[in-house]
Amino acid sequence: MELLKNHGGDPFVTDTTMYKGKRYTAMDYYRTAFDHGFLPSYLDCPVIIADGLKDEGVQVNEQVEIAKSIYDSDAMLVVSHATGHSASSFGGAIKNVAMGCVTKSTKKYQHEVTKPIWNPDLCTDCDKCRQICQFDAITEDHELIIENCVGCESCSYVCESGALKSPDDESDKLQKRLAEVAHAVLRNLPYTNCIFVNFLIDITPFCDCAEFTPEYISLDIGVLASNDIVAVDLATIELIGNHKFQGDPTVQVREAHRKGLGVLEYEIVKVRL
Repeated sequence: MELLKNHGGDPFVTDTTMYKGKRYTAMDYYRTAFDHGFLPSYLDCPVIIADGLKDEGVQVNEQVEIAKSIYDSDAMLVVSHATGHSASSFGGAIKNVAMGCVTKSTKKYQHEVTKPIWNPDLCTDCDKCRQICQFDAITEDHELIIENCVGCESCSYVCESGALKSPDDESDKLQKRLAEVAHAVLRNLPYTNCIFVNFLIDITPFCDCAEFTPEYISLDIGVLASNDIVAVDLATIELIGNHKFQGDPTVQVREAHRKGLGVLEYEIVKVRL
C-alpha cells in the first residue's frame, strides 16, 4: 500500500461475492475480511467488495459482467496465491481475474461445466451431500436439482459412494472458460494498467477455500511479477513443476495466449530488495 501511494495511487483491497455462508453478500464478505485481519487500520486502505450490495456489474458481452468497482478503477494490481485446484488444475492470475473480477452470474457461467453427474443407483442415502450443499440443489431424496447447482463440487467431495462425481472433461472446459472470461475482463476494462503478482509460497494441491488438511506440493519458491498474465502464470507452473498438478495446468495459459492475452516466452529476472 505504501509503495502504491508513493506512486500516486489511492488503493483499496477488493474481491467479489459468491459462496453462501461467509462470502455470498457484500456484508457477509466484509465481516469475513475483518475477521481475518483485513482491516483498514492494518492495511492502510479501505476494503471494497467490488460487486457491491446488490451484485452490481458492467455487462461487456452476453456472458461476462465485470464487477462495478473494478470497472470504475484506474489500474489493477492482481495479487494471486499460486495453488493447485481440483477442477481447474492450477489457480493463478488467470483464475484470479476470471473469478475475482466478475459478478455472481459470470462465476456461475464458468462453473456450469463443473456441475456433478448424479447416479441414483449408487446413492446410499448417507445425506452428506445435502448437509454440505449451500444452494438447496439436493432434494430430501438426494436428487440433484441442476438449475440450483452452481458447480462448487462440495457434494462430490463428500460423496463416498460415487453417486455424485465430477464430469470427466471438467478441467479442460473450466480452464478454457477461465481464459475466456479473463480475456473479456482485461480487454473490456477502460484501463490497461495491470500488474500481476503471483506468490509461490505455501503451495497447496487445492485452492485456499478448500477445507482440507494443509499439505504442500512444492517448497516455497518466491514471488513473480509481470504485466503479462500469460507469461507470469506459465512461469509459475513451470517453476512449481507441471507434474505436481492434477491434469494439465497449462490449458488455461495456452487458451489465454490463443486469445491474445500474452506470450508463452518469458525471462526470469531476479530482483533482490
